[in-house]
Amino acid sequence: MADRERLPHALLVHGATGIGKTQFIRALAAAALCERPQGGLACGACESCHWLEQGNHPDLREIVPEAAEEEEEAAEGEGAKAEKAKSLVIKIDQVRAVADFISLSTHRAGYRVLLVHPAEALPPAAANALLKTLEEPPPATLIVLASDRPARLLPTIRSRCRMVALKAPEPAKALAWLRAQGVAEPEAALAMAGGAPLLAQRLAQPEEAQFRRKLLAELAKPGGADALAFAATVDRGAVERLVFWMQTWVQDLVRVRLAGRARHHVEHGAALEARQRHAELEALFALDGELTAARRLASHPLNPRLLAEHLLLAYNRATARA
Repeated sequence: MADRERLPHALLVHGATGIGKTQFIRALAAAALCERPQGGLACGACESCHWLEQGNHPDLREIVPEAAEEEEEAAEGEGAKAEKAKSLVIKIDQVRAVADFISLSTHRAGYRVLLVHPAEALPPAAANALLKTLEEPPPATLIVLASDRPARLLPTIRSRCRMVALKAPEPAKALAWLRAQGVAEPEAALAMAGGAPLLAQRLAQPEEAQFRRKLLAELAKPGGADALAFAATVDRGAVERLVFWMQTWVQDLVRVRLAGRARHHVEHGAALEARQRHAELEALFALDGELTAARRLASHPLNPRLLAEHLLLAYNRATARA
Protein backbone atom coordinates (compact mmCIF):
# COMPACT_ATOMS: atom_id res chain seq x y z
CA MET A 1 0.00 0.00 0.00
CA ALA A 2 2.98 2.30 0.39
CA ASP A 3 3.15 2.28 -3.42
CA ARG A 4 -0.58 2.26 -4.10
CA GLU A 5 -0.24 3.95 -7.48
CA ARG A 6 1.27 0.71 -8.78
CA LEU A 7 -1.10 -1.78 -7.18
CA PRO A 8 -2.06 -4.74 -9.40
CA HIS A 9 -5.72 -4.97 -10.33
CA ALA A 10 -6.18 -8.37 -8.64
CA LEU A 11 -4.62 -10.07 -5.62
CA LEU A 12 -5.06 -13.60 -4.32
CA VAL A 13 -4.25 -13.65 -0.60
CA HIS A 14 -3.72 -17.20 0.62
CA GLY A 15 -2.56 -19.01 3.72
CA ALA A 16 -3.67 -21.39 6.45
CA THR A 17 -7.14 -21.18 7.99
CA GLY A 18 -7.45 -18.84 10.95
CA ILE A 19 -4.39 -16.62 10.51
CA GLY A 20 -6.39 -13.45 9.73
CA LYS A 21 -6.70 -13.29 5.93
CA THR A 22 -10.17 -11.73 6.06
CA GLN A 23 -9.01 -9.06 8.50
CA PHE A 24 -5.98 -8.46 6.29
CA ILE A 25 -7.95 -7.92 3.07
CA ARG A 26 -10.44 -5.64 4.85
CA ALA A 27 -7.55 -3.55 6.18
CA LEU A 28 -6.09 -3.52 2.68
CA ALA A 29 -9.41 -2.30 1.27
CA ALA A 30 -9.62 0.42 3.92
CA ALA A 31 -6.11 1.60 3.03
CA ALA A 32 -6.88 1.66 -0.70
CA LEU A 33 -10.06 3.69 -0.13
CA CYS A 34 -8.60 6.04 2.50
CA GLU A 35 -8.16 9.66 1.39
CA ARG A 36 -5.29 10.40 3.79
CA PRO A 37 -3.41 7.10 4.30
CA GLN A 38 -0.63 7.09 6.86
CA GLY A 39 2.28 4.72 6.37
CA GLY A 40 0.24 2.68 3.92
CA LEU A 41 -2.63 2.21 6.40
CA ALA A 42 -6.05 3.84 6.62
CA CYS A 43 -6.10 7.01 8.71
CA GLY A 44 -9.43 6.20 10.36
CA ALA A 45 -10.49 9.86 10.33
CA CYS A 46 -11.33 10.85 6.74
CA GLU A 47 -14.83 10.70 5.25
CA SER A 48 -14.02 7.46 3.42
CA CYS A 49 -12.93 5.82 6.68
CA HIS A 50 -16.12 7.00 8.41
CA TRP A 51 -18.21 5.38 5.65
CA LEU A 52 -16.27 2.16 6.11
CA GLU A 53 -16.82 2.24 9.85
CA GLN A 54 -20.56 2.58 9.25
CA GLY A 55 -20.49 -0.29 6.74
CA ASN A 56 -21.86 1.64 3.78
CA HIS A 57 -18.91 2.75 1.65
CA PRO A 58 -20.20 3.20 -1.94
CA ASP A 59 -16.90 2.08 -3.49
CA LEU A 60 -16.60 -1.22 -1.63
CA ARG A 61 -18.37 -4.52 -2.22
CA GLU A 62 -17.80 -7.82 -0.44
CA ILE A 63 -18.94 -11.20 -1.76
CA VAL A 64 -19.22 -14.08 0.71
CA PRO A 65 -21.47 -17.16 0.92
CA GLU A 66 -24.90 -16.55 2.41
CA ALA A 67 -24.02 -18.79 5.38
CA ALA A 68 -21.03 -16.59 6.22
CA GLU A 69 -23.21 -13.47 6.16
CA GLU A 70 -25.62 -15.15 8.57
CA GLU A 71 -22.78 -16.09 10.93
CA GLU A 72 -21.51 -12.50 11.02
CA GLU A 73 -25.01 -11.15 11.72
CA ALA A 74 -25.47 -13.69 14.51
CA ALA A 75 -22.09 -12.72 16.02
CA GLU A 76 -23.15 -9.07 15.98
CA GLY A 77 -26.60 -9.90 17.41
CA GLU A 78 -28.43 -8.72 14.32
CA GLY A 79 -31.38 -10.40 12.66
CA ALA A 80 -32.90 -13.80 13.17
CA LYS A 81 -31.72 -17.05 11.75
CA ALA A 82 -33.56 -17.90 8.57
CA GLU A 83 -35.56 -21.13 8.45
CA LYS A 84 -34.09 -22.11 5.08
CA ALA A 85 -30.49 -23.30 5.16
CA LYS A 86 -28.16 -20.70 3.68
CA SER A 87 -25.81 -21.52 0.84
CA LEU A 88 -22.23 -22.45 1.69
CA VAL A 89 -21.02 -21.44 -1.79
CA ILE A 90 -20.90 -18.11 -3.61
CA LYS A 91 -23.73 -18.05 -6.14
CA ILE A 92 -23.38 -16.83 -9.71
CA ASP A 93 -26.12 -14.25 -9.04
CA GLN A 94 -23.96 -12.68 -6.33
CA VAL A 95 -21.11 -12.23 -8.81
CA ARG A 96 -23.39 -10.86 -11.53
CA ALA A 97 -24.93 -8.41 -9.06
CA VAL A 98 -21.64 -6.46 -8.80
CA ALA A 99 -21.33 -5.91 -12.57
CA ASP A 100 -22.82 -2.40 -12.37
CA PHE A 101 -20.61 -1.58 -9.39
CA ILE A 102 -17.49 -2.48 -11.40
CA SER A 103 -18.55 -0.60 -14.53
CA LEU A 104 -19.76 2.67 -12.97
CA SER A 105 -17.55 5.58 -11.93
CA THR A 106 -16.33 5.72 -8.35
CA HIS A 107 -17.99 8.08 -5.88
CA ARG A 108 -14.78 9.54 -4.45
CA ALA A 109 -12.63 9.58 -7.61
CA GLY A 110 -10.38 6.94 -6.05
CA TYR A 111 -10.30 3.16 -5.98
CA ARG A 112 -13.24 0.82 -6.16
CA VAL A 113 -12.58 -2.40 -4.21
CA LEU A 114 -14.19 -5.82 -4.52
CA LEU A 115 -13.46 -8.44 -1.85
CA VAL A 116 -14.26 -12.13 -2.46
CA HIS A 117 -13.78 -14.72 0.29
CA PRO A 118 -13.37 -17.56 0.71
CA ALA A 119 -12.48 -17.77 -2.98
CA GLU A 120 -12.65 -21.57 -2.98
CA ALA A 121 -16.40 -21.19 -2.37
CA LEU A 122 -16.72 -20.04 -6.01
CA PRO A 123 -18.21 -22.91 -8.04
CA PRO A 124 -17.11 -23.03 -11.72
CA ALA A 125 -20.10 -21.02 -13.00
CA ALA A 126 -19.54 -18.19 -10.49
CA ALA A 127 -15.78 -18.27 -11.06
CA ASN A 128 -16.27 -17.92 -14.80
CA ALA A 129 -18.63 -15.00 -14.22
CA LEU A 130 -15.90 -13.29 -12.22
CA LEU A 131 -13.29 -14.11 -14.82
CA LYS A 132 -14.34 -11.41 -17.31
CA THR A 133 -13.93 -8.73 -14.66
CA LEU A 134 -10.49 -10.09 -13.79
CA GLU A 135 -9.50 -10.07 -17.46
CA GLU A 136 -10.73 -6.57 -18.30
CA PRO A 137 -10.96 -4.48 -15.11
CA PRO A 138 -11.64 -0.77 -15.46
CA PRO A 139 -9.03 1.67 -14.12
CA ALA A 140 -8.70 2.23 -10.37
CA THR A 141 -10.18 -1.20 -9.60
CA LEU A 142 -8.78 -3.51 -6.94
CA ILE A 143 -10.14 -7.05 -6.69
CA VAL A 144 -8.92 -9.06 -3.70
CA LEU A 145 -9.62 -12.75 -3.22
CA ALA A 146 -8.76 -14.65 -0.05
CA SER A 147 -8.40 -18.41 0.08
CA ASP A 148 -7.40 -21.16 2.50
CA ARG A 149 -6.92 -23.59 -0.40
CA PRO A 150 -5.94 -21.73 -3.58
CA ALA A 151 -5.27 -25.01 -5.43
CA ARG A 152 -9.03 -25.52 -5.55
CA LEU A 153 -9.51 -22.37 -7.64
CA LEU A 154 -9.74 -22.50 -11.41
CA PRO A 155 -6.29 -22.06 -12.97
CA THR A 156 -7.70 -19.18 -15.04
CA ILE A 157 -8.58 -17.34 -11.82
CA ARG A 158 -5.17 -17.92 -10.23
CA SER A 159 -3.28 -16.86 -13.35
CA ARG A 160 -4.94 -13.44 -13.38
CA CYS A 161 -4.07 -12.55 -9.79
CA ARG A 162 -0.85 -11.65 -8.05
CA MET A 163 -0.34 -14.24 -5.32
CA VAL A 164 0.22 -12.93 -1.78
CA ALA A 165 1.17 -15.62 0.74
CA LEU A 166 0.48 -14.95 4.43
CA LYS A 167 2.19 -16.90 7.20
CA ALA A 168 0.99 -17.60 10.71
CA PRO A 169 2.35 -15.18 13.32
CA GLU A 170 5.12 -16.23 15.67
CA PRO A 171 3.84 -18.39 18.57
CA ALA A 172 4.75 -15.79 21.20
CA LYS A 173 2.73 -13.08 19.44
CA ALA A 174 -0.17 -15.45 18.85
CA LEU A 175 -0.24 -16.49 22.51
CA ALA A 176 -0.11 -12.87 23.67
CA TRP A 177 -3.08 -12.05 21.44
CA LEU A 178 -5.07 -15.08 22.66
CA ARG A 179 -4.46 -14.12 26.28
CA ALA A 180 -5.64 -10.59 25.52
CA GLN A 181 -8.83 -12.07 24.06
CA GLY A 182 -9.45 -14.01 27.27
CA VAL A 183 -8.98 -17.47 25.73
CA ALA A 184 -8.62 -20.15 28.39
CA GLU A 185 -5.56 -22.42 28.03
CA PRO A 186 -4.17 -20.51 25.03
CA GLU A 187 -1.21 -22.89 24.58
CA ALA A 188 -3.52 -25.88 24.10
CA ALA A 189 -5.85 -23.91 21.84
CA LEU A 190 -2.97 -22.73 19.64
CA ALA A 191 -1.60 -26.27 19.39
CA MET A 192 -5.03 -27.56 18.31
CA ALA A 193 -5.17 -24.86 15.63
CA GLY A 194 -1.71 -25.60 14.28
CA GLY A 195 -0.45 -22.13 15.20
CA ALA A 196 -3.36 -20.14 13.71
CA PRO A 197 -4.60 -17.72 16.42
CA LEU A 198 -8.06 -16.87 15.05
CA LEU A 199 -8.80 -20.54 14.51
CA ALA A 200 -7.54 -21.21 18.05
CA GLN A 201 -9.97 -18.60 19.41
CA ARG A 202 -12.86 -20.28 17.60
CA LEU A 203 -11.88 -23.79 18.63
CA ALA A 204 -11.73 -22.70 22.27
CA GLN A 205 -15.42 -21.70 22.27
CA PRO A 206 -17.50 -23.86 24.67
CA GLU A 207 -19.70 -25.42 21.96
CA GLU A 208 -16.71 -26.33 19.81
CA ALA A 209 -14.75 -27.64 22.78
CA GLN A 210 -17.68 -29.87 23.75
CA PHE A 211 -17.97 -31.28 20.22
CA ARG A 212 -14.22 -31.97 20.18
CA ARG A 213 -14.32 -33.77 23.53
CA LYS A 214 -17.14 -36.05 22.40
CA LEU A 215 -15.53 -36.86 19.06
CA LEU A 216 -12.06 -37.49 20.46
CA ALA A 217 -13.56 -39.74 23.14
CA GLU A 218 -14.99 -41.83 20.30
CA LEU A 219 -11.77 -41.87 18.32
CA ALA A 220 -9.76 -42.85 21.41
CA LYS A 221 -11.88 -45.93 22.23
CA PRO A 222 -9.76 -49.12 22.14
CA GLY A 223 -12.41 -50.93 20.12
CA GLY A 224 -12.98 -48.08 17.68
CA ALA A 225 -15.65 -45.41 17.39
CA ASP A 226 -19.36 -46.21 17.62
CA ALA A 227 -19.93 -44.93 14.10
CA LEU A 228 -23.71 -45.34 13.89
CA ALA A 229 -24.50 -43.76 17.26
CA PHE A 230 -22.16 -40.79 16.86
CA ALA A 231 -23.14 -40.11 13.24
CA ALA A 232 -26.76 -39.77 14.32
CA THR A 233 -25.75 -36.62 16.26
CA VAL A 234 -24.02 -34.94 13.29
CA ASP A 235 -26.02 -32.33 11.39
CA ARG A 236 -25.09 -30.45 8.22
CA GLY A 237 -23.43 -27.63 10.11
CA ALA A 238 -21.15 -30.06 11.99
CA VAL A 239 -19.77 -31.93 8.97
CA GLU A 240 -16.81 -29.62 8.39
CA ARG A 241 -15.98 -29.63 12.11
CA LEU A 242 -16.13 -33.43 12.19
CA VAL A 243 -13.75 -33.69 9.23
CA PHE A 244 -11.37 -31.10 10.70
CA TRP A 245 -11.05 -32.82 14.09
CA MET A 246 -10.78 -36.27 12.53
CA GLN A 247 -8.03 -35.10 10.20
CA THR A 248 -6.01 -33.46 12.98
CA TRP A 249 -6.37 -36.65 15.05
CA VAL A 250 -5.22 -38.87 12.16
CA GLN A 251 -2.29 -36.55 11.46
CA ASP A 252 -1.32 -36.76 15.13
CA LEU A 253 -1.42 -40.57 14.91
CA VAL A 254 1.10 -40.33 12.06
CA ARG A 255 3.27 -37.86 14.00
CA VAL A 256 3.29 -40.06 17.09
CA ARG A 257 4.33 -43.04 14.95
CA LEU A 258 7.10 -41.20 13.11
CA ALA A 259 8.27 -38.51 15.55
CA GLY A 260 7.03 -39.67 18.95
CA ARG A 261 4.86 -36.64 19.73
CA ALA A 262 1.57 -35.03 18.72
CA ARG A 263 1.04 -31.53 17.39
CA HIS A 264 -2.69 -30.83 17.76
CA HIS A 265 -4.01 -32.98 20.63
CA VAL A 266 -1.02 -33.00 22.94
CA GLU A 267 -3.13 -33.78 26.03
CA HIS A 268 -4.23 -37.07 24.44
CA GLY A 269 -0.73 -38.44 24.02
CA ALA A 270 -1.47 -41.76 25.75
CA ALA A 271 -4.59 -42.44 23.67
CA LEU A 272 -2.80 -41.52 20.46
CA GLU A 273 0.11 -43.81 21.34
CA ALA A 274 -2.29 -46.70 22.01
CA ARG A 275 -4.31 -46.20 18.80
CA GLN A 276 -1.32 -45.82 16.48
CA ARG A 277 -0.03 -49.24 17.57
CA HIS A 278 -3.08 -50.82 15.91
CA ALA A 279 -2.79 -48.86 12.67
CA GLU A 280 -0.87 -49.41 9.47
CA LEU A 281 0.98 -46.26 8.42
CA GLU A 282 -0.16 -46.62 4.80
CA ALA A 283 -3.77 -46.92 5.98
CA LEU A 284 -3.44 -43.69 7.97
CA PHE A 285 -2.07 -41.83 4.95
CA ALA A 286 -4.95 -43.18 2.83
CA LEU A 287 -7.46 -42.09 5.47
CA ASP A 288 -5.94 -38.60 5.60
CA GLY A 289 -6.40 -38.38 1.83
CA GLU A 290 -10.02 -39.47 2.16
CA LEU A 291 -10.64 -36.82 4.82
CA THR A 292 -9.07 -34.18 2.58
CA ALA A 293 -11.51 -35.19 -0.17
CA ALA A 294 -14.37 -35.02 2.34
CA ARG A 295 -13.44 -31.42 3.23
CA ARG A 296 -14.05 -30.47 -0.39
CA LEU A 297 -17.53 -32.01 -0.15
CA ALA A 298 -18.47 -30.31 3.14
CA SER A 299 -20.23 -27.44 1.34
CA HIS A 300 -22.37 -29.77 -0.76
CA PRO A 301 -25.89 -30.80 0.34
CA LEU A 302 -24.90 -34.36 1.25
CA ASN A 303 -26.56 -36.49 3.89
CA PRO A 304 -24.45 -35.57 6.96
CA ARG A 305 -25.27 -38.75 8.89
CA LEU A 306 -24.22 -41.04 6.04
CA LEU A 307 -21.00 -39.11 5.44
CA ALA A 308 -20.15 -39.20 9.16
CA GLU A 309 -20.85 -42.95 9.29
CA HIS A 310 -18.64 -43.55 6.27
CA LEU A 311 -15.70 -41.57 7.69
CA LEU A 312 -15.91 -43.09 11.17
CA LEU A 313 -16.12 -46.62 9.77
CA ALA A 314 -13.11 -45.83 7.54
CA TYR A 315 -11.27 -44.67 10.66
CA ASN A 316 -12.11 -47.90 12.47
CA ARG A 317 -10.76 -49.97 9.58
CA ALA A 318 -7.55 -47.89 9.37
CA THR A 319 -6.83 -48.17 13.10
CA ALA A 320 -7.85 -51.78 13.73
CA ARG A 321 -4.99 -53.82 12.30
CA ALA A 322 -5.67 -57.53 12.53
